Amino acid sequence: MEKTITQEASFSFEIKKSRFISLSFIIKSEASFNFLIEKIKKDYKNATHIVFGICFSLYNCKFSDGNEPKGSAGKQIFHILHTQKIINSLIVIIRFINGGKLGLGLLQNSYKKAAQEVLKLSKINNLKIWFPYQIEIQIKNLPLILQVIKKNNCKIKKKEFFKTVKIEFECETDLDENFGFTFQKLKK
Repeated sequence: MEKTITQEASFSFEIKKSRFISLSFIIKSEASFNFLIEKIKKDYKNATHIVFGICFSLYNCKFSDGNEPKGSAGKQIFHILHTQKIINSLIVIIRFINGGKLGLGLLQNSYKKAAQEVLKLSKINNLKIWFPYQIEIQIKNLPLILQVIKKNNCKIKKKEFFKTVKIEFECETDLDENFGFTFQKLKK
Protein backbone atom coordinates (compact mmCIF):
# COMPACT_ATOMS: atom_id res chain seq x y z
CA MET A 1 0.00 0.00 0.00
CA GLU A 2 1.21 3.48 -0.83
CA LYS A 3 2.07 5.83 2.03
CA THR A 4 2.58 9.54 2.36
CA ILE A 5 4.11 12.01 4.78
CA THR A 6 1.35 13.61 6.83
CA GLN A 7 3.56 15.59 9.21
CA GLU A 8 6.74 17.33 8.05
CA ALA A 9 9.99 17.16 10.02
CA SER A 10 13.65 18.16 10.07
CA PHE A 11 16.82 16.42 11.20
CA SER A 12 20.44 17.53 11.28
CA PHE A 13 23.79 16.00 12.11
CA GLU A 14 27.48 16.60 11.53
CA ILE A 15 30.16 14.23 10.31
CA LYS A 16 33.81 15.17 9.64
CA LYS A 17 32.96 18.89 9.59
CA SER A 18 30.14 18.40 7.07
CA ARG A 19 26.73 19.45 8.36
CA PHE A 20 23.62 17.81 6.91
CA ILE A 21 20.13 19.25 7.36
CA SER A 22 17.30 17.06 6.08
CA LEU A 23 13.73 18.28 5.63
CA SER A 24 10.59 16.36 4.72
CA PHE A 25 7.58 17.88 2.98
CA ILE A 26 4.10 16.99 1.81
CA ILE A 27 3.88 17.80 -1.91
CA LYS A 28 0.70 17.61 -3.96
CA SER A 29 1.70 19.25 -7.25
CA GLU A 30 4.62 20.03 -9.52
CA ALA A 31 4.00 23.77 -9.05
CA SER A 32 4.23 23.57 -5.25
CA PHE A 33 7.38 21.43 -5.59
CA ASN A 34 9.07 23.98 -7.89
CA PHE A 35 8.11 26.87 -5.61
CA LEU A 36 9.43 25.08 -2.52
CA ILE A 37 12.77 24.11 -4.12
CA GLU A 38 13.34 27.72 -5.21
CA LYS A 39 12.49 28.96 -1.70
CA ILE A 40 14.91 26.48 -0.09
CA LYS A 41 17.68 27.53 -2.50
CA LYS A 42 17.11 31.17 -1.48
CA ASP A 43 16.88 30.37 2.24
CA TYR A 44 20.06 28.27 2.16
CA LYS A 45 22.02 30.22 -0.46
CA ASN A 46 25.29 29.59 1.44
CA ALA A 47 24.85 25.81 1.32
CA THR A 48 27.49 23.80 -0.52
CA HIS A 49 24.94 21.30 -1.88
CA ILE A 50 21.14 21.04 -1.95
CA VAL A 51 19.89 17.61 -3.01
CA PHE A 52 16.40 16.13 -3.12
CA GLY A 53 14.24 13.15 -3.90
CA ILE A 54 10.52 13.39 -4.63
CA CYS A 55 7.78 10.96 -5.63
CA PHE A 56 4.39 12.21 -6.84
CA SER A 57 3.48 8.58 -7.51
CA LEU A 58 5.44 5.33 -7.69
CA TYR A 59 5.93 6.00 -11.40
CA ASN A 60 6.62 9.74 -11.25
CA CYS A 61 9.73 10.38 -9.18
CA LYS A 62 12.65 12.79 -9.53
CA PHE A 63 15.92 13.31 -7.76
CA SER A 64 18.89 15.65 -7.93
CA ASP A 65 22.43 15.10 -6.70
CA GLY A 66 22.95 18.87 -6.41
CA ASN A 67 26.50 18.74 -7.86
CA GLU A 68 27.53 15.86 -5.61
CA PRO A 69 29.11 12.86 -7.40
CA LYS A 70 26.54 11.15 -9.63
CA GLY A 71 24.26 8.74 -7.72
CA SER A 72 25.69 9.64 -4.31
CA ALA A 73 22.92 11.84 -2.93
CA GLY A 74 19.53 12.25 -4.60
CA LYS A 75 19.46 8.65 -5.74
CA GLN A 76 19.82 7.55 -2.09
CA ILE A 77 16.73 9.59 -1.18
CA PHE A 78 14.77 8.35 -4.21
CA HIS A 79 15.58 4.74 -3.38
CA ILE A 80 14.25 5.12 0.19
CA LEU A 81 11.03 6.84 -0.94
CA HIS A 82 10.42 4.36 -3.74
CA THR A 83 11.12 1.15 -1.78
CA GLN A 84 8.93 2.31 1.12
CA LYS A 85 6.22 3.36 -1.40
CA ILE A 86 6.05 6.92 -0.06
CA ILE A 87 4.38 9.30 -2.51
CA ASN A 88 3.32 12.97 -2.58
CA SER A 89 6.45 13.49 -0.50
CA LEU A 90 9.72 15.38 -0.82
CA ILE A 91 12.97 15.06 1.10
CA VAL A 92 15.54 17.84 0.74
CA ILE A 93 19.00 17.56 2.24
CA ILE A 94 21.19 20.63 2.60
CA ARG A 95 24.92 20.14 3.09
CA PHE A 96 27.47 22.62 4.40
CA ILE A 97 31.13 21.63 4.03
CA ASN A 98 33.58 23.08 6.57
CA GLY A 99 36.38 20.58 6.03
CA GLY A 100 37.68 17.90 3.71
CA LYS A 101 35.90 15.42 1.50
CA LEU A 102 34.04 12.44 2.95
CA GLY A 103 34.79 9.84 0.30
CA LEU A 104 32.07 8.24 -1.82
CA GLY A 105 31.01 5.49 0.62
CA LEU A 106 30.70 7.80 3.63
CA LEU A 107 28.99 10.44 1.48
CA GLN A 108 26.34 7.96 0.26
CA ASN A 109 25.80 6.64 3.80
CA SER A 110 25.48 10.18 5.17
CA TYR A 111 22.76 11.09 2.67
CA LYS A 112 21.00 7.78 3.32
CA LYS A 113 21.14 8.39 7.09
CA ALA A 114 19.82 11.94 6.70
CA ALA A 115 16.85 10.69 4.64
CA GLN A 116 16.08 7.76 6.96
CA GLU A 117 16.26 9.86 10.12
CA VAL A 118 13.98 12.63 8.82
CA LEU A 119 11.45 9.99 7.78
CA LYS A 120 11.56 8.53 11.31
CA LEU A 121 10.63 11.97 12.66
CA SER A 122 7.97 12.57 10.01
CA LYS A 123 4.52 11.15 10.45
CA ILE A 124 3.82 8.66 7.66
CA ASN A 125 0.41 7.13 7.06
CA ASN A 126 -1.14 4.86 4.51
CA LEU A 127 -2.50 6.87 1.64
CA LYS A 128 -6.27 6.79 1.49
CA ILE A 129 -7.77 7.11 -1.94
CA TRP A 130 -11.27 8.54 -1.90
CA PHE A 131 -13.77 7.80 -4.66
CA PRO A 132 -16.24 10.68 -5.19
CA TYR A 133 -19.88 9.87 -5.91
CA GLN A 134 -23.16 11.63 -6.52
CA ILE A 135 -26.67 10.24 -6.36
CA GLU A 136 -30.08 11.77 -6.92
CA ILE A 137 -32.95 9.90 -5.24
CA GLN A 138 -36.52 10.24 -4.09
CA ILE A 139 -36.77 11.39 -0.49
CA LYS A 140 -38.42 8.08 0.51
CA ASN A 141 -35.11 6.31 -0.32
CA LEU A 142 -33.00 8.66 1.82
CA PRO A 143 -32.79 6.40 4.92
CA LEU A 144 -31.61 3.46 2.83
CA ILE A 145 -28.95 5.52 1.02
CA LEU A 146 -27.72 7.03 4.29
CA GLN A 147 -27.42 3.49 5.67
CA VAL A 148 -25.35 2.41 2.62
CA ILE A 149 -23.12 5.49 2.98
CA LYS A 150 -22.58 4.85 6.69
CA LYS A 151 -22.00 1.10 6.22
CA ASN A 152 -19.22 1.83 3.70
CA ASN A 153 -17.53 4.47 5.92
CA CYS A 154 -18.21 7.19 3.39
CA LYS A 155 -18.19 10.91 4.04
CA ILE A 156 -21.07 13.10 2.91
CA LYS A 157 -19.79 16.26 1.27
CA LYS A 158 -23.05 17.91 0.25
CA LYS A 159 -26.83 17.33 0.46
CA GLU A 160 -29.43 19.27 -1.51
CA PHE A 161 -33.14 18.87 -0.97
CA PHE A 162 -35.55 19.74 -3.78
CA LYS A 163 -38.20 17.48 -5.29
CA THR A 164 -35.45 14.88 -5.06
CA VAL A 165 -32.42 14.59 -2.79
CA LYS A 166 -29.00 15.06 -4.33
CA ILE A 167 -26.06 13.76 -2.27
CA GLU A 168 -22.35 14.07 -2.99
CA PHE A 169 -20.11 11.78 -0.95
CA GLU A 170 -16.70 10.09 -0.91
CA CYS A 171 -15.79 6.51 -0.08
CA GLU A 172 -12.50 4.73 0.52
CA THR A 173 -13.78 1.80 -1.49
CA ASP A 174 -15.07 1.66 -5.03
CA LEU A 175 -18.83 1.05 -4.68
CA ASP A 176 -20.39 -1.32 -7.12
CA GLU A 177 -24.00 -1.14 -8.26
CA ASN A 178 -25.33 -4.08 -6.23
CA PHE A 179 -27.40 -1.77 -4.06
CA GLY A 180 -30.15 -1.26 -6.63
CA PHE A 181 -29.14 2.38 -7.06
CA THR A 182 -26.83 3.98 -9.59
CA PHE A 183 -24.03 5.91 -7.98
CA GLN A 184 -22.55 8.36 -10.45
CA LYS A 185 -18.77 8.56 -10.12
CA LEU A 186 -17.54 12.13 -10.16
CA LYS A 187 -14.32 13.16 -11.84
CA LYS A 188 -11.94 15.25 -9.76
